[in-house]
Amino acid sequence: MTIRSVITYTLIGLAAIGLVSMLIYTPGALARQLAVLAVTAVVIYFLYRLVIRKRLGGSTEDKAFAKAAKHSKKRLQKRQKPSSASPSSSKKKKPFRRKSTSHLTVIDGKKGKRNNRASS
Repeated sequence: MTIRSVITYTLIGLAAIGLVSMLIYTPGALARQLAVLAVTAVVIYFLYRLVIRKRLGGSTEDKAFAKAAKHSKKRLQKRQKPSSASPSSSKKKKPFRRKSTSHLTVIDGKKGKRNNRASS
């Protein structure tokens, strides 16, 4: 056994002894302490859900994911409709359309000039 497991089992044993003794000698205090613990846990849970989760932006990511999933589903349905509606249309070849490359840019560099490191 490692030292960590010995310490863990010792703490669990002491907690069990304290819980049993409190249950035997002062059950009212135990019930009150458990009620306070439960109320505190509920308050912390609701604070986490209402305040901290909004700060982290979890809801905006969920909305963006839902929007992307809806868009993907619509696109998939558009692809499937023509092929299933008329089998003869799938045999016709459509002209090849090149996709727009508006996201690409050309960066002009200094290709003609060579950098001489020895002279500088």
